[in-house]
Amino acid sequence: MELEKNEVINNLLNKNLKIIQRPDFFNFSLDSLLVANFISLGRGVNKVVDLGTGNGAIPLFLSERTKAKITGIEIQEISANLARKNIELNNLSDRIEIINDDMKNWKKYFISGSQDAVISNPPFFKFHGNEELLNDLDQLTLARHEISITLEEIIETASALLKDKGYFAMVHRPDRFLEILDMMRKHKITPKKVRFCHSKIDKQAKILLVEGVKFGAEGLTVLPPLVSHDADGKYSKEVLDLFD
Repeated sequence: MELEKNEVINNLLNKNLKIIQRPDFFNFSLDSLLVANFISLGRGVNKVVDLGTGNGAIPLFLSERTKAKITGIEIQEISANLARKNIELNNLSDRIEIINDDMKNWKKYFISGSQDAVISNPPFFKFHGNEELLNDLDQLTLARHEISITLEEIIETASALLKDKGYFAMVHRPDRFLEILDMMRKHKITPKKVRFCHSKIDKQAKILLVEGVKFGAEGLTVLPPLVSHDADGKYSKEVLDLFD
């Protein structure tokens, strides 16, 4: 496989996977690994969609947990092409497909209510029109700020794709937790479990993991906090276990 300028191949943590990345584009982070391990992938999950797949890290992680058909949707052409290369590099083309399009165009590719699970590591930050707050690189701006799509549009898209009792999981910021719950309920996804993730045990939560079920029964479980680093700054045992 021929690499383009700025492309490098890295091992994907300690897993039997490799990933091609570019330093000028949004690269995978611990968030992607955490949400890929958080979503429920039981025996009945045969079709999964990753909204905003970037370079395909989440589908790669999911491939270690499930034999389901996984589809990643990515609006940026360069990122989508990287994702396709990564699928090919890991010999997963028979299980993972990458679509280069705006996720709002999902009707071009899927039947409503056809997916067993939807997952997303979306842009975290609202855009209020202050361009000085944005990253100079347009591609990083789209990955971090709600410019091409909003939180509600992501959840609305997930709900439209999901079958009844299908699973939706996302990683996001704790300061938007109540908004996330409101949007999930508005679009018929019942919040079922949440986990707050802290960089250290004495620090405020940096991210949250939340999962809901379309037309699910009421009852939210708050799981024990996940602490990603020990006091000495090294990854915690729980996070290291995810790497294997």
